[in-house]
Amino acid sequence: MDERRAHQRFSCDLRVRVALPDGRELHGQAVDISFSGICLHTNEAVTPPTTVQFEVWAVLPERETREIVMPGRVVWSTPVEGQVQIGATFDRDMDNRSWARLELLLQFLEGNLEDAARL
Repeated sequence: MDERRAHQRFSCDLRVRVALPDGRELHGQAVDISFSGICLHTNEAVTPPTTVQFEVWAVLPERETREIVMPGRVVWSTPVEGQVQIGATFDRDMDNRSWARLELLLQFLEGNLEDAARL
């Protein structure tokens, strides 16, 4: 783990929908996620420090998981290989259900959740 980070990041390939304050939605793929935030690829830049809402879910061989809704704030946005990479932090005031679902997702990504049906 990077010693400068408060929480371990997990590489992932999760679907992400980003709800912007103006009502538009962006769709993308998360490349890493932690308790602190998320890094994703999408087709459009978002100017920091825009407040957004993330909906994140996994596509498993047998099904798609339910979305985890997490408010957050864009910290940076940069072009990468024909797309835009966005880094964001999660809002500390996120509801307990979302925190619990995020914890299950991180356990799954770490390989410590035996029953994927819990996602």
